[in-house]
Amino acid sequence: MAQRTRENALLRALGAARRQVTAAALAEACVVAVAASGAGLAGGIGIAAGLQALFPAIGFPFPDGELVIKTLSMVLPLAVGVVVCLGSALLPALRAGRTAPLAALRETAVDHSGASRVRAVAGTLLGAVALAATLTGVLVTPSVWLAGLGALLALASFVVLGPVAATTAVRLLGVPVDRLRGVTGALARRNALRGPKRTAATASALMIGVAVVSLFTVFGASLKATMDQTVSRSFAGDVAVSAPSFGAGGSGLSPRLAPALARLPEVDAAVGLGRGVAEVDGKGRALTVTDPAALARTFDLGTVTGSLRDLGTDGLALTRAEAGRQGLHPGDTARLTFTDGRTRNFTVRAVYGRSELAGDYVITRAAWAPHRTQDSDRLIAVTFGHGVSADAGKAAVKATAARYGNPEVQTRDEYAQSSAGGIDMMLTLVYALLALAVVIALLGIANTLTLALHERTRELGLLRAVGQTRAQLRAMVRWESVLVAAFGTAGGLGLGAFLGWVLVRASDGASDTAFAFALAPARLAVVALVGLMAGALAGLRPARRAARLDVLRAIAAE
Repeated sequence: MAQRTRENALLRALGAARRQVTAAALAEACVVAVAASGAGLAGGIGIAAGLQALFPAIGFPFPDGELVIKTLSMVLPLAVGVVVCLGSALLPALRAGRTAPLAALRETAVDHSGASRVRAVAGTLLGAVALAATLTGVLVTPSVWLAGLGALLALASFVVLGPVAATTAVRLLGVPVDRLRGVTGALARRNALRGPKRTAATASALMIGVAVVSLFTVFGASLKATMDQTVSRSFAGDVAVSAPSFGAGGSGLSPRLAPALARLPEVDAAVGLGRGVAEVDGKGRALTVTDPAALARTFDLGTVTGSLRDLGTDGLALTRAEAGRQGLHPGDTARLTFTDGRTRNFTVRAVYGRSELAGDYVITRAAWAPHRTQDSDRLIAVTFGHGVSADAGKAAVKATAARYGNPEVQTRDEYAQSSAGGIDMMLTLVYALLALAVVIALLGIANTLTLALHERTRELGLLRAVGQTRAQLRAMVRWESVLVAAFGTAGGLGLGAFLGWVLVRASDGASDTAFAFALAPARLAVVALVGLMAGALAGLRPARRAARLDVLRAIAAE
């Protein structure tokens, strides 16, 4: 619309009404929306088929069967694509309709709007409100909704402040380019500074993509650190025996394995953690079915009030946090309804400090036996006897476990790493999907750069006329693209790290588990490198086109 200001002004001068110019722009947007949404729908179906083949290849189970395409799966993406495209075109269309007929007399029609004082004040106030809401939601009165609102406002403030921050950020990021490439680098930096609003809008797609990738990277690293912290603090055994998360071992471990391991001369104690479920106070709760006395020897449960040895067939142990929520104390009665429909009263005989690996509710196997369907353990913790080496004890446990489906036998460190393996799988899928966002950002930078070069055709011709070589011109365009990408990448890394911190703190407040915050600097450095490479790739085609311009025709261009 900025390029066609003179054309729209001529239409107005010839008698076109405002609503006709606006309608023409919206009709153009509608054609683009339908065509692009149709192509995106076809591409999405292809990507879905690719993911169907990718999941089994990376070890994630996927049900057999044909790819299912329903009517809603076809209509919804088309509708969203058309609505979003028309919504984004509404403001430019309205501006086109308001074009004055006298604008046809102007020599140029390039949009030079950029940062304004009103935008700076509005963005700063929005950022202050976002920070206040976020800190209140994660530190003062923990609330996931308030923290989420603060995170959303933070994203909005980044977008509003983009043109304001672009000027300062590009100047700072361009200093190494100046020193590295001399005059060519200086010209690239000045070109990126010409339109702060355009630079910010171009970099925003990359910023959002990098922010989401950084968010999941930080949250994934924090989950792994939390798992490692949990195992190190709560697991007091020497080795853990666990079934694979997926595949044939997903049904659990045989309840006979723990007693068999306990009889080994190398083993001091072996306790299996079984799985159960019951309704407590109208809500479903997971039960840990185990030998409470052995549990206390192999897990650090914190401060225990009451006795874990006296649960019997009608006793219950629960965490201090859960006891507070239910208003229960040692000696009180809790009413449990099991999946077989029977209801029993249990007496609270122990309250312990830490749940984490042990769970919130603990009952004995004898108490669970009347209500069980298929008994199994999810984890067996083994403590070696005095003087037994780690290698000898692990070998003995492996030999016995081989007769019960050959489950995994791991040390504490190995168990912590394997427990976090699902997080790496999740991150792999997220990175694969968010790579599309980087591709979209790359196309946006390339398109905007091509438009800017078209507007500067005469300028490029003059630069060539005064001695700039084709190689220098290509380098200038590429570095301009890299600076735009660097601005988007830096903003995305900062925003993503902040949102990751908010998510970790919000999860900490909503859970009994103490979450650990970790940044994963190595992975974030890779994300930054990918963002800069995307900028370099985006500038290749516009740079080639600029270098091929005929000098005399470029100078004569209007």
